Amino acid sequence: MPVRAAQVATFEGATLTLHPATGDDKVVGVRQPTRMLVVNDGASAVTLTIPVPGRTSYGEDNPDKDITIPAGTHFILTLLPQYQDPADDNLITLTWSDTTDVSWAVIG
Repeated sequence: MPVRAAQVATFEGATLTLHPATGDDKVVGVRQPTRMLVVNDGASAVTLTIPVPGRTSYGEDNPDKDITIPAGTHFILTLLPQYQDPADDNLITLTWSDTTDVSWAVIG
């Protein structure tokens, strides 16, 4: 299970390390809205699903967050602290519809 933390890119030359998407990616340390870069070099769109823990005020499970990353794009999205799962050490789970030609990095 790859667990990734936010990286800091600077104008002075620090570059982001893009990680290949896997079936069990997780993110640690999201304490405020945090940007995430997804690169889809594939020929078709990929769906990223983030399970959102907890329940609504009506007692229903919170809906998952589904994000479509178009083919051949660099896509920036925002991870929210509400996505952390207290039952899983406050990690955020990333589930990909396809991991071929997809890489990503969390930007702090």
